[in-house]
Amino acid sequence: MSTILVEILRAEAVRRGLVPEGTRIDPATAFALVRDMTYQRASDRQPETLIREWRGTCSGKHYLLQALFAELGLKARLIACTSEAYPDPEKIHPRLRPILARGAGRIVDVHNYLLLEHPQGEMVVDATWPVTYRKYGLVVNEEFILGKDQHIAAPPLQVWEVPLGSEPQAFKDELLRQNFTPHELEVRDEYIRTLGELFAQG
Repeated sequence: MSTILVEILRAEAVRRGLVPEGTRIDPATAFALVRDMTYQRASDRQPETLIREWRGTCSGKHYLLQALFAELGLKARLIACTSEAYPDPEKIHPRLRPILARGAGRIVDVHNYLLLEHPQGEMVVDATWPVTYRKYGLVVNEEFILGKDQHIAAPPLQVWEVPLGSEPQAFKDELLRQNFTPHELEVRDEYIRTLGELFAQG
């Protein structure tokens, strides 16, 4: 079984001082490392790019995690769902408030997460938000216990399984176009980009 991505992840985590040399990358460790990558768009969504840049949003993180699980002998199905968020203007960063206002207080998205298969059935896995982002009131999954569902970072409205063999980002982009207006997507894009910049600044 090829473990190319697992080895790249291990090497980068060691280089960054996140795990000691010789650490075994099991599913729980892979989940924790991907989860705690900075929430910010990488220069592209290729798994190797996310590892090298150590950042990603819900889509890239779950594309990467699905591939890592496969190398570790676990099958995970990629899920896409429409969602709506209504952040409290008083609780978000001032830079986000005018963007939220342009969206009439609403931020739309197509969120990605995984359904991981295991001997007892399947479990929801969502690695979107790093543990340190808990202070922002975001949905953070601190534990990875095989068989125990995690919380989905964005409440699902409509849900789709991304078809095997399809290009997942193209599938997501098509759902965005089908379900939301160009203005809503423009606001979404600016909100996510600005949020990532703020998180990267710490």
